[in-house]
Amino acid sequence: MRNKLSIYVVILLLMATTVGAKNVKLYNNIRIHDKTESQAVAYARKALQQDFQRKFGTSVSQESAIDIVLNIDKDWNAFDKFKIEINSGKINFIGSDELGLLHGIYTFSEDYLGIDPFVYFTDIVPQPVSSIQVKAGIVTSKPYTYKHRVFFVNDEDLIVGFQMEKLEYGFNLEFMEHFFETMLRLKMTGVIPSTLVLADEPHLKLASDMGLYIAQHHAEPVGSVPLYWPKNIPYSWSTHKEHFVKFWRDAIERQKGENVIWTLNFRGYLDGAFWHNDPNVSHDSPLAEKAKVVNEVIQTQYDLIKEITGNETPLVCGYLWSELGGMYRAGLLKYPPQTMILFSDQGYGEFPKGTWESAKKTNLGKGVYQHVSYHNRKTHLRINTIHPDILHREMDLAISHGLTDMIVLNVGNFKEKIFGVQQMVNYMNDFDSYKEKPTGDYYFDWYVNDKFDSSSPAIIQSYKDFFANQFDLGDPERKPGDEWFFFYVEQLLNMAYQKEFDDKFVKKEFPGDGQKEFQKLKDFHSKMDFILDAYAQIYRATGSKWSVSVQHTLDAKSALSGGRLNFYNVDMALPTQKMFHLTAMAADFTESLNYYLNKEYHKSQLAAYAALEHAKKANEIETKIEQNGSGKFKDWYRWDETALTYRIEEVLENYMAHVKDLKYFNLEYKNRNSKTPGIQHKYQPFFESEYQKELIYMENAK
Repeated sequence: MRNKLSIYVVILLLMATTVGAKNVKLYNNIRIHDKTESQAVAYARKALQQDFQRKFGTSVSQESAIDIVLNIDKDWNAFDKFKIEINSGKINFIGSDELGLLHGIYTFSEDYLGIDPFVYFTDIVPQPVSSIQVKAGIVTSKPYTYKHRVFFVNDEDLIVGFQMEKLEYGFNLEFMEHFFETMLRLKMTGVIPSTLVLADEPHLKLASDMGLYIAQHHAEPVGSVPLYWPKNIPYSWSTHKEHFVKFWRDAIERQKGENVIWTLNFRGYLDGAFWHNDPNVSHDSPLAEKAKVVNEVIQTQYDLIKEITGNETPLVCGYLWSELGGMYRAGLLKYPPQTMILFSDQGYGEFPKGTWESAKKTNLGKGVYQHVSYHNRKTHLRINTIHPDILHREMDLAISHGLTDMIVLNVGNFKEKIFGVQQMVNYMNDFDSYKEKPTGDYYFDWYVNDKFDSSSPAIIQSYKDFFANQFDLGDPERKPGDEWFFFYVEQLLNMAYQKEFDDKFVKKEFPGDGQKEFQKLKDFHSKMDFILDAYAQIYRATGSKWSVSVQHTLDAKSALSGGRLNFYNVDMALPTQKMFHLTAMAADFTESLNYYLNKEYHKSQLAAYAALEHAKKANEIETKIEQNGSGKFKDWYRWDETALTYRIEEVLENYMAHVKDLKYFNLEYKNRNSKTPGIQHKYQPFFESEYQKELIYMENAK
């Protein structure tokens, strides 16, 4: 597909006016002339040089050098526009501003050299050729669907797999450079590079140096970090306003002079509702009273930005995440006239009821805060849990209601989210090319064609099945991911050990459709028996699907080779295997716990052992994903505090030890064949047994 260059240019982002029909020859011998003196352009220039090598090999061609000129037209009064003039022996890249020029350079790499924008993560490179022919002419950029396009690298993972060996060293800047480059290749304009980030941290400065606007977390207004709030001072607006003013003033001072999209917002100390920390406002306070506090805060922050930066019309946004969305839909929040209001999804791709009616009434700038994967100890998933149908439907609604001034895309742990990120990037840049599609189901074919240059039914079906295999717990559009499995084991064991049922857990996570029957039950054991049976049915049925999908991925790999095979392995085949083992683990653990509660301890131990083996295999698969290809993603999961697959193994080992130590665990000795494999564990049993003396005879049986 990437070889059909002129068609690809039109389909993605460009409209080309061809001057004549002359073909121009491109090869690996270029001289780049940077007329900008821009540090950001210097990074892109280095990437462009490498992209020529990716396309043509590292050997320099004997053909005459091609002159590439990089420039910014200061008289071109526009945001983020570019044009590319292609002539024999010379290519001019001209941007209306720094971002426009950067996007022009990376668009050329994608559309003419065939470089996948995710190349650092996919390792998919074009087949090398000695030269290519392209048409001479002028290519101009097409308007993007969204003006400001921002990636949010969320706090749950913080790309921690790329930290240096010691945590205090912070982020690995070598990786972050590749990460920010990937964002620019995808035509992003800004980034929230992490959570808990101070304005002078090197990875934030690097993002700015590379040309990205700095945006801010919804819970870190004006770039402040509430987690670093002064010790022993209550985080309370009603009692300590002067401390907030100084806190925000310091944050703004550190960032003035940079390209910043300032966040106006007010949440609590640890990204909760602010009234959790304020003695004069409570959960039960009237909504209007809560909104009054938020309005005071927003106006204070806005006044500080204008005062400190000297800009009377700063670029500002306000997130309607969680409780703030309810206040705004009730007409209670007041933002400055220049604010871009970001309507937020609920974490699972779907927007709250009332969003679109509220959007119709909004006279301010409008945008969205959207997730491709939500981390809440239940729904994070390798690839992602949000089906393409949901993203297609919700983005269609958002764009049709004019929510296109700004988008913040929460990409979670980015490496595993390429499938969902790519779909959202398509919509952020050029939704018109996809809006006529009736559903998002088309995207499976599109993605396989784009990433694997294939229309293999087996590969396409493996992606469809990955989503079809997910089960729901009462909400069809919210699927538990790999975070769910440790959460499940932890919660069920807590209930079993404490012999106390957690009604809140079951209310939110009830399996199947038997909730009415369940509510009739009164005692702990009958409730646990019922719920475990219901979970077991789901896990067994889902496990059967994953077993088939594993076989299909093995077959699908036969259609691929090289980098594409490697990427399919980490993007689909190995995650499918991991989900099979996690689901099988949950099924065996559920069976074990049922036996445990019914005092069938021998059966409980055997099922727990089977569950533990599946957990170990899931961890082994994570290691394979990390070490796949060149091995540059080693330790990606090392500090992963979301899926916690490694913790499943630890918890199950402790659970097995507990079962083994039970004095009621009297194993009946039935097989006296000393040559039976595995029978040696009975020589020295690790449990109290009325048969222990009888087992001495085993020594004589040798």
